[in-house]
Amino acid sequence: MNVIVNVGNISIILAIGLCLFGMILYFLGRKLENDTALALARASVYANFILMTVANLAMIRGLLINDFSVSYIAHVGSVETPRWISAISLWSSLEGSILFWGWILSGYSAVCIYFYREREQKLMAWVGITVLFVQLFFFILLAFPCNPFLPVFPVPENGPGPNPLLQNHWLMSIHPPFLYMGYIGFTIPFAFAIAAMMEEDLPGQWIEMTRRWTLFAWSFLSMAIVLGGWWSYAVLGWGGYWAWDPVENASFMPWLLGTALVHSMIVQEKRKMLPVWNLILAVLTFLLTLLGTFLTRSGVLDSVHSFTESHVGPYFLIFIAIVLAGSLSLLLWRAPKFRSPGRVENIFSLEVLFLFNNLLFVSFCFVVFLGTLYPLVVEALQGKRISVGQPYFNQMTIPIVGMTLLLMGVGLMTPWRKTDLSVFLKTARWPAILAVLPTLLCLFLGGTHPMVAGMIYLASFAFFVMSVEMIQAALRNAQNKGSHVLLEFFKLFSENPRRYGGFVAHLGILMIIVAVVISGVYAKDRELILEKGQSANIGNYTLTFHELWSEETPQRLEIKANVEVTRNYKPVGFLFPQTNFYSGKGDPIGSPSVRSTLIEDLYLTLLNFEKEGTKITLHAILTPAVVWIWIGGAVVMSGGFLALALGRKKK
Repeated sequence: MNVIVNVGNISIILAIGLCLFGMILYFLGRKLENDTALALARASVYANFILMTVANLAMIRGLLINDFSVSYIAHVGSVETPRWISAISLWSSLEGSILFWGWILSGYSAVCIYFYREREQKLMAWVGITVLFVQLFFFILLAFPCNPFLPVFPVPENGPGPNPLLQNHWLMSIHPPFLYMGYIGFTIPFAFAIAAMMEEDLPGQWIEMTRRWTLFAWSFLSMAIVLGGWWSYAVLGWGGYWAWDPVENASFMPWLLGTALVHSMIVQEKRKMLPVWNLILAVLTFLLTLLGTFLTRSGVLDSVHSFTESHVGPYFLIFIAIVLAGSLSLLLWRAPKFRSPGRVENIFSLEVLFLFNNLLFVSFCFVVFLGTLYPLVVEALQGKRISVGQPYFNQMTIPIVGMTLLLMGVGLMTPWRKTDLSVFLKTARWPAILAVLPTLLCLFLGGTHPMVAGMIYLASFAFFVMSVEMIQAALRNAQNKGSHVLLEFFKLFSENPRRYGGFVAHLGILMIIVAVVISGVYAKDRELILEKGQSANIGNYTLTFHELWSEETPQRLEIKANVEVTRNYKPVGFLFPQTNFYSGKGDPIGSPSVRSTLIEDLYLTLLNFEKEGTKITLHAILTPAVVWIWIGGAVVMSGGFLALALGRKKK
C-alpha cells in the first residue's frame, strides 16, 4: 500500500488513541494528584502535535509529487497546477482543511500545555482534558467521514485540480491559515473556562492565564476577516468586499463575541466583576466557531466559501449539542459560586461603559445570527428558500456601530469606579472641538451624507481622545525625565503595552469603519460596451480599449483586455481585466484588474467579449477609500500583537 496512505492513517489512529489515553491520565492525575500521570498526559498532547505534523507533511509531499493514489490528491490535484497552488491545496477542500485544522489545534494545545506545565496543575488537568476532547472529535472526523488518506484504485493519471476560484489570487495562501489560527485559537479560552468551572476557580486565575491566548486568536481572526474581504474584492469580480454572506457572517459572529470577551476580561481583572459573564462569553465564542465550521463544511449552504456535498453535518451537530449541553450544565451548577465581589459604585464609570460595550457587541452578534440562521430554519421546516439581504443587516447594525464609536471615545476618558463630571468635560473639550475639523473637511470635499459625516465625527472624536492622552503622557514624562518628547511617546508602548497597544487596535477599527461607510455610500459603477479604440468615462477617469488577446498557461486559458486609463486627461497607466477558462471546470472565471490609490480604487471586470477581439463589455466601479480597509486590518492586528509582544503591563 502507498507509504503516504499508511503514514497518514497510522498517525490519525495513534492520535485518537493518545487523546483517550491522555484524557484518562489527566483525570487520574488530578484525582490522585500523581505527577507521573500528569507528565504522561502532557506527553500525549505533545505527541499528538508530532503525529499531526507528520500527517500534514505527508499530505503536502503527496500534493507536490501528484500522488493520485491518495484520495484527497486525486480529488484536488492535477499535473497542470503550479506547485505553490498544489501545496496550498491542503486547505482547498473538506478533508484537507480538517487535516490542517487538526494540526493547528494540536499545535495550540501543545504550546499551551507546555507553557503552563509548572503552573496550576489542578486547573491545567481540566484544560488538558478539554483540548484533548476537542482534538478527539476532529481526529474522529479524519478517521471516518473526512479521511483524506483513503487509497484509490485504479490510480488516475491526472486529477481535476483545486477550485478555480482558489487559484486566482495569492491571498488564498494566507487567508485560510489566518482564519484557522483565529477560529481554533478560541479553543484555549473555552478550555480554561471549563477548567475554571470544574475547579471552582473563584479568584479568576483562568482570566490572567488565558487573556493572551484570547487576544492572540482575536488578532488573527480580525486580520482573517479583512483578508477574506480583500480576496472577495480581488477575485470574485463583483466589486465589493462584504455581502453579508452566511459564511462571512459565520466568521464575524465569533469575532464580535471574542471582542466582547477581550473587553470584559479587563473588567474582571480590574474590578473583580463579570466572572460568570466571562465564562459564558468564552463558551459561546467557541460554540460560534463550531457553528461557523458546520455552516462551511456541512453542505447546508451554497456559497463560494463552503465545501459542498459533505457528510460531516450530523457529526458537527452532535458535537455542538454535546458541548452546549455540557457547558450549560456546568454553568447552571457552578455559576452561583462565582458571585462577583466587585460592585458598581457609580453609573458613570468605566466598568458600566464596559457593560454597555458588551451589550452592543452581543446585540450586534444576535442581529447577525438571526439574519444568518433564519433562512436556513425556514428552508428546513417549510422547504422555502428565502434570503435576508443587506437592507436588513445595514438598518440593524449601523446604529450599533455608531453607538460603539461614541462609547469608544467616551470610554477612553472615563476612569474606574467614579467619574468627576467637570474633569470629564474638561478632558473631552479638545477632542470634541478637534473632531469638527475632519468633519468640515469631509463636507467641503462633498461628503454631505449624514451617516458619513456623523461617523467621521465620532471616529475623529475617538482618535483625538487617544492622541491627546498619548501626547499629554509623553510631554509629562519628557518633562519629568528631561528626555525628548518623541522618545517618550514611543516608550509609552513598552511602559503600558496593553493600553496603548489597544489604542493602535482601536485606530485600526476606526479606519475600517470610516472606509466602509465612505466606500459604501459613494461607490459608482457603470457597464461599458467598448469597441476597439473607443473610450468611455467614469468619474474623472477615461477608459480606452486597445486590444484583446489570449495567453495559455498549463492550468488555464487567459483572455485579457488592454484598457488605457487616464485621469483628468492625464495618462495613469493600463489595466488588464481578464477571463480565465479552466479545462473541465464549466463557466469561465473572471479576474478583475484594480488601480488602487490612497484615495480611491478603479475596478474593471471583463464581462463579455467578441471572439474577433473587436468589442468588450466591462463593469467599471469607482470606489473611494477601499485601501484603508486593508490597512486598517493590518493596524488592528499590529495593535493586538503590540499588546502581546511588549510584555505585561507594569504594576
